[in-house]
Amino acid sequence: MAMKRLLVLIALAACACERQEQQVGQVPTTPNEIGALQGPTSKPPAVVPMPKDQAELDRMILAGYTPHGRHLHAPGVKECPLTQGSEAVM
Repeated sequence: MAMKRLLVLIALAACACERQEQQVGQVPTTPNEIGALQGPTSKPPAVVPMPKDQAELDRMILAGYTPHGRHLHAPGVKECPLTQGSEAVM
């Protein structure tokens, strides 16, 4: 009786290994499939209001935000949407 149980257990283990191998073997190959796995990317807002606290402003500038007039721009923003392209963000 124990031998029959052992054979059933071995058969189940072999089937489970084959199924796991099939699932792991499916690798996305096209850029669309890879992008679908990464999910949507978020962008920082182009304009951030100026904080009232000077310490918070200093931390944001150290983090890469650029002061521009009465607002800040996130790192990587090159044009101000409030000036409609007439000024560049330095």
